Amino acid sequence: MNKLLTLLFSTFLIGCCNEPKLLNNGLTRKATQITEYTIKVDNNSLNNKAQDTLVITQKVYNDNDQIISRHQQNLFSNETMDIEFIYNNEKKIKREILKLSNDSSNFFVDYFYKDTLLLKTKSESLNDIFQFKQIGEYKYSSNNKLKESSLKQTYIDVETNDTVANTLETNKHNNKEFVIESKLFDFKKPEQNRKTKYQYDCNILMETKEYDSKNSLISTTKYKYEFDKFENWVKRESIENDTLKYIRTREIEYK
Repeated sequence: MNKLLTLLFSTFLIGCCNEPKLLNNGLTRKATQITEYTIKVDNNSLNNKAQDTLVITQKVYNDNDQIISRHQQNLFSNETMDIEFIYNNEKKIKREILKLSNDSSNFFVDYFYKDTLLLKTKSESLNDIFQFKQIGEYKYSSNNKLKESSLKQTYIDVETNDTVANTLETNKHNNKEFVIESKLFDFKKPEQNRKTKYQYDCNILMETKEYDSKNSLISTTKYKYEFDKFENWVKRESIENDTLKYIRTREIEYK
């Protein structure tokens, strides 16, 4: 009997986790800013690990724990991207204004709702080189939980009117609205089609598996974390096929 009770108690502990309550900023506490560093790890000819910072991203939040601006430095291409987030009277995002350092024009993403549920996002822009269209759509369960989402993107060459790129990404979400499976369809290059499955533990992404257009497994990525005293991760290692590929760190400025 004692062995049975011990087994049941152990199973209970393994099957449960202490999930911290997350705010709109994805953290357990209010913050003014998060600075993220994406670092690529390579093994050189001497089998030594070389680290190269690819991207630095700064996110700023308002008093409602909602993101209001995002500044991204792409060090590998010497470019920057800035996004401003505009909210409506119901404190829902109604527009994103995106500015690229290598383009004089602004890009807009507009959000459309039915009651409080986001139904569609839409973006369309035109310059001397290409025309870009993007449409996102969202579907919900009977209890108003997000269950499916999709994002379609099209690039058209202005001079030739040829479709340069045409892709559709579809996502399935679990009852906590986390993505559990995504599929990328490339209608110009079907051989580039991909499927990715996501595995979580206590709301923390632990593993992704990527499959090619023939549904063959091509990579498994596992994630290893370090957390601060508020249970927010400050370091995440991406280990692809047993090799450390990327390190992502976060500096969180709490209120």
